[in-house]
Formats: sequence, structure tokens, C-alpha cells
Amino acid sequence: MNKNIKKLIESAPRKPGVYVWKDDGGRMLYVGKAENLRDRLRNYLSPQDSKTAKLVERAHSIETILTKTDTEALILEDALVKQNQPRYNVRLRDDKRYPYIRITVNEDYPKIEVVRRVELDGSRYFGPYTDAGSVRRVVNAACEIFGIRKCKHDLRNVRRPCINYGMRKCSAPCRMIGREEYAARVGQACRFLAGQCGRVKKELLSKIKAKSRRMEYEKAAELRDILTAIESLSVPQDLSSATLEDMDVLGYASLEGRADITQLKVRNKKVVAVLHYPLKGEYAGDSSRSMKAFIKQQYTTKDLVPKRILTSAYPEDGKLLEKTLLETLGVKVAIARPFRGQKYKLSEMAVENSIHQLARERNERESTRGLNSLRKAIGLSKTPARIEGYDISNLGEKHTVGGMVVFTDGCPDKKQYRRFRIRGERGQDDPGSMAEMIRRRFNHPEWETPSLILLDGGKAQLNACLKHIPGGVPAAAIAKRFEEIHLPARTKPVRLAGNSPALLLLQQVRDEAHRYSRAYHLKKRGKEFIEG
Repeated sequence: MNKNIKKLIESAPRKPGVYVWKDDGGRMLYVGKAENLRDRLRNYLSPQDSKTAKLVERAHSIETILTKTDTEALILEDALVKQNQPRYNVRLRDDKRYPYIRITVNEDYPKIEVVRRVELDGSRYFGPYTDAGSVRRVVNAACEIFGIRKCKHDLRNVRRPCINYGMRKCSAPCRMIGREEYAARVGQACRFLAGQCGRVKKELLSKIKAKSRRMEYEKAAELRDILTAIESLSVPQDLSSATLEDMDVLGYASLEGRADITQLKVRNKKVVAVLHYPLKGEYAGDSSRSMKAFIKQQYTTKDLVPKRILTSAYPEDGKLLEKTLLETLGVKVAIARPFRGQKYKLSEMAVENSIHQLARERNERESTRGLNSLRKAIGLSKTPARIEGYDISNLGEKHTVGGMVVFTDGCPDKKQYRRFRIRGERGQDDPGSMAEMIRRRFNHPEWETPSLILLDGGKAQLNACLKHIPGGVPAAAIAKRFEEIHLPARTKPVRLAGNSPALLLLQQVRDEAHRYSRAYHLKKRGKEFIEG
């Protein structure tokens, strides 16, 4: 640490504010907040971990910004992090954005649309949803039930309703419905999207009775149709979790330098969504800092904030976060870390989901490396998206069977696995048995065309099968001895390094085909033993 930084630390005021570490180029490295700037910065004089030590070593200057309260400091810290994306601060990765539904209630005639960013624009946001298909279904339901518009036209210039009105997917606030009635529909749609179906149904039933008493039967019939549509979309509640209240459960995990937070959304006494958020930043390995960063960046509008947030690790400045959410959004939130009971089990489930997600992403990265390496190693024209592996299993001359396994994008696709009972008494003629299996496989044109056929065996198996493999479909055989790879166009086998991603992938496919065919063989033998 240079002497200039030490002087800045010792001269820092004992007041709340934000501090910014900068490198020699003036770029922000880290943004933090403190109730007492001098006391907080003095902690950096003796770093307690390697990441902080590296931060202090790289830093060239410190800038402090005073605020009146620690709440203002937290808000300013969040704004600076979002704007500048400092390397050491924990942030949500931009490549993982779930879709939201936005209703632009700040407009005279609000519209409904799907977005992937939550902005502080006065609109109401609902979600996030796990997939775009769910969003489309919900948006279409809101349009058909409540008549909310999806168009982006300036309604002052519209002369007649568009086709959506004729299809009963819009109430046409441009020409056919008044502002007050449309606002009532928007309010009902917002309550519907917030999960308050019971309240919406009571409102509609009351209006239907009122319209009927005034003999406005056509209006009453329209409201009745809306009520029927809402009831058709209602889902029975899961009463097995009757003690659960509306809340979010956050589970943090890190694996091999990467971190993830899983968000379980509990609404109406059941888990309605499981969402994964990968994190980035040098301090992403710190669970309490990561929780704080997630809560600040995720809960930005009133509609997105539940009354309770359970966390697997209590966030840094947890009480201050509660205070800030109350002052800025008007939502009283309780942030807690459970240690026993059903809520603790939910917290553990969220952590397990984070671990599983990180492991799955790691496997995907390894599979991608393996596929690209394989394409180069054996000269394929494109990355093999579908690899089919084949093996024969027998004992003596009986129960010769074959197994076909499928790897899609480098991962086992067990729904595509197939078994073959080899016909006739071929004995231990592995090449002939393999050729029969390949011939029968390509008698099924409805099966997806493989990017690569991989045979367990050597040149003999490969040569026996080539005449049954259609042109344009690459094939290879992998021999257990020396792990040699035989290709049709090469006289000599290819040998890859033992740690080659391509070889490891081929071995995985070969071993899975062996396991699958052997399991079928043992099943056949066991059945004969029982019947005998």
C-alpha cells in the first residue's frame, strides 16, 4: 500500500458515505459503503484475505463521498456499482436475465409487454418467469381476459380498432372503451398477475350483480366471461405446505471459482419458481457480500419484493437493507437466516439447487471443450451435436445383445437410448453382430441423423459396419488397447493424449455404451435363469 493511500485513510471523515478504490488509470476497482468511513477504511490496512490484499496492492487512490445517512450511502453504492461495474464488486451476470411482464401504468392507457430488464420508470413489473413460453401464455391470458393492449401505437393517432379487438384480445381503449373503465381493467390485471385471483373474482362478482340489477345484461355477460376465464386458469393450492407464507428463499453456493444464488419463490403456500442467478466479481466467493449484492440488485420495485426473505447466509448490512427497502419502496421486509424447521429445509434445498446448477454449468463447459476438441482431432466438418455409441455384450454363444447410447451436446440423452437383441446364433462374432445392429438402426429414418457413430472396437468392427452407414455420416471406432481411434479414411489409428478432452469424451461415450449393453445382457441371462 502506498503512502498516499495511508494518508487518505487516516484523513477520512468519521461520517457515513461511500468509498471508491481506483487503479492508476482512474478505473474503479471496488465501491463500498460505511457508517464511519475512517473506521471502515482502516480495516484495509491489514487485509484479512488474499482478494482484499490484491485489491489494496492494485489500488492507486481512494475517493470518498459523504452522505447524510447510511441508507443514502447504500443507495449511492448500488448506483455506482450498476453504472461502473467494478471488478471486485459482486454483480449478477448479464447473460442470465429472466423475462418479466411490465404494465406501463405510468401511461394514460397502459400496455402489457415482456421485458428482461427492470427499470425505475414508474411501470409495474411481475415475475420473473422461468421461460419465455410461460410469459407468452400469461400475457395472452391477461389480454384475452382483461382486454389489455399489447400494441405500441400512439392512441391519439388511431382512427379505428386493430385486429386484436376483433379477435377479442384487446378492449380497444383507442376507440371503444373509456379511460376510467380501462383503468379498472388494468387494476384487475395487475392484481391477477400479483396472484390475487380471489380478490379479482370477488370484485367481478360484485360488478356482475350490480350490472344485472341495473339490467345492463350485455356488460354483465362480458364480466361473467372474464370471471369464467380466471376460474379456468386457477390452480388448486398445495395445502401440504399450509404453514408457508409468501416469501423468497435464497441459497448461495460456490464451486471452482464460480458462484450462484438460487431463488425459490413461495407464493400462495407453494413453490412457484426456481430461478438461478450466476454471480461475477472478485468477491463473489463471499456469501454475505453476495447476498447483499443480490438483494440490492434484484428487489428494485415494490411488486418484486416479498414480505419475507430467507437466506442461507445472512447478508452484509442485513438490517440496513430492510430499512432501505422500507424507505425507498415502502415495503416492510424481514430478512432472516433460518436454522431449523421447514424454512431451514427450504433454505438447504435452495443451496442444493445452486450446487447442482454450478455442477451442471461446469459439465456443460467441459462438454463444449470436449466437442470442439473432438471435431479438430478427427477432422469433422462441424461440432458433433449427436454422438451415437454402440457396444455388443455376450457370454459364449448365448444372449448376444447390443446397446445404443446417445450423447446430445456432449451429455447423455437417456430418452434416446435403444437396445437390440441380436438375431441368430452368431456366437462371439462381434463385427457381424455390430454390423447387424447398425443396419437395423438405419432402418429407422424417424430417428434423428447422428453427427458421429462411435463403435466399441477396432478396425474389424468399423469395416464391417461401414456398408450400412449412410454417406455423409462420420464413423469411428475406439479400441480399448492403447485407446486407439480408428477412422475410415486412415490406415493408421489416431492416438490422443491421455488428458485430451476429445479422448475423455469418446471414453465416456464408449463406457456408457458398454454399461448399457451389459445391463441388458445381464437382464436377459437373469430372466433365463428364473424361467429355467
